[in-house]
Amino acid sequence: MNDSKIETIREEILALFSHELKTPLTLITGWCQVLQSPKIIGKLKKDQLHAVDVIYSNVTKLKSDIEDILDTNKLIYGTMLFSFDTIEVNKLIQRTIKKLKPLTDEKNIRVINLSTEKILLRTDPDRLQQVLINLILNSVDFVPRNKGIIKIGTKQDDDQVIFFVIDNGKGLPKNMQESIFKKLVQEDSSYRRKHGGLGLGLFICQGIVESLGGAIKVSSKLKKGATFYFTHPKYGNVAKFSLLRQKKHMAVSELYSLVEKTRHDQRENEMIRRLREYVEKLKNDEFLRSLEKIKQMH
Repeated sequence: MNDSKIETIREEILALFSHELKTPLTLITGWCQVLQSPKIIGKLKKDQLHAVDVIYSNVTKLKSDIEDILDTNKLIYGTMLFSFDTIEVNKLIQRTIKKLKPLTDEKNIRVINLSTEKILLRTDPDRLQQVLINLILNSVDFVPRNKGIIKIGTKQDDDQVIFFVIDNGKGLPKNMQESIFKKLVQEDSSYRRKHGGLGLGLFICQGIVESLGGAIKVSSKLKKGATFYFTHPKYGNVAKFSLLRQKKHMAVSELYSLVEKTRHDQRENEMIRRLREYVEKLKNDEFLRSLEKIKQMH
């Protein structure tokens, strides 16, 4: 079996792995959201709601881990695609902070946006937000509960924009600051056992940042927190990341996912339809019971 055939099989297995895991997880997430909404099936008891919240949190984490595995594969084999648009950086940061607010609020961590200047940037907004989310989540794991502070900001420097994420966490030893962006690297094995995670987040950050034409680094001292910096060119040649350039190198998993996305959306729509039918049935049943009570009263 030649290398090309092996690579094709590997990509097909990875694509199948992604699809077969993500589809049931989407269904579980949907039903959790139904159970969490008192307007749909009524109010759960406190311990019941807590159990649903735990399920939802762990399913969300598992979905994130699957996405990290797929993105790592795309970066290694040069198949990650980018879709560019002009954005206002400060608004993107605000949306990112809002998206993570349930997590940071639960741990009572303050997240401060230091970016006040209006900066327009030609970039892939989803991938840029992915970098920011990964860096913030990394800080969330290191800062103390109830006393954690994470600051996010930007500054313009000649022909590039510098992003930074500062935390008051435990910091990183100097010998870890070079290897922290490698795959499957975390500060130590005991930390991984305590906090979980695949150790892919910072590797993905580096891959995306470099693909967008920038660079990423960390500055830290033990017990003094850490600051992650990354740059993004203001006027980069985004054509080199276009689909036309990538098309002939596109992996089977990337092509497979284009087809599977349609099927996945169809399944989600079907799930939503069933949920609506279920809710309507509950409403109708309740209405019929109310009518029966009225009849009995007369």
